[in-house]
Amino acid sequence: MENKSVVQDGGKETGITEALGFGMLMAAIGGFMDAYSYIVHGNVFATGQTGNFVLAALRLAEQDFMGMGHAMVPIAAFWIGIFAAQHLRFIVKKKRVQKKHVNWKAGVLFGEMTVLFAVGLLPPAAPDILANTGIAFSAAMQFSSFKNIGKNAAYATIFCTGNMRSCAEMFYKGIIRKDKDSMKKAFHYTAILLAFFSGAIFGAVNSGIYREKAIWAVCVLLGLALFVLHKFKQQGTGPYPRNT
Repeated sequence: MENKSVVQDGGKETGITEALGFGMLMAAIGGFMDAYSYIVHGNVFATGQTGNFVLAALRLAEQDFMGMGHAMVPIAAFWIGIFAAQHLRFIVKKKRVQKKHVNWKAGVLFGEMTVLFAVGLLPPAAPDILANTGIAFSAAMQFSSFKNIGKNAAYATIFCTGNMRSCAEMFYKGIIRKDKDSMKKAFHYTAILLAFFSGAIFGAVNSGIYREKAIWAVCVLLGLALFVLHKFKQQGTGPYPRNT
């Protein structure tokens, strides 16, 4: 029987989590989280850590060790999120629970959803660093777990710089060198960028209305992602072939 837990992408089989539509959903979540942290929690972008890394260096240069410590907290949370996602993957593979049709990425999505739901419970008077730490942790789990669109096409779900570089490179190869495969990838990257942009708009609108509780919309989107995984697992005859 055909395993329906895979989809066709350019004539090749790929896990559902590597399908373009699923990648767009993850990118939209990333854009939402960035808009939410900026509008609701201190005008910072909590998903990527470049700004915090530079801020920590600036505070150290100023001998502001307290400020440096504040900048390092979400960085540490990001690291812990990477460790958590990778350890979950290790546990699943070590115990061979794939044979029971369990996907470790579903565990990552559930963990992310749980943390972000807790972020939405924080009162308005709570320090912004608490919410941004939770967002950084969740973003790291997502970033570490969802990396590819199809085969040989890496992308990031929580920031755009690498995606823009890859998109520009693929357009160059497609337009100048007449490479049809590269042009197709360029449109895929364009879709990911537009999804991130749309998620940021959605996040900005909801954050302006619902403030701290707006992050629960991300929980709904993560629930949708879990539903997609469950649906394809139910329809398939075996575990995900690209459960890596």
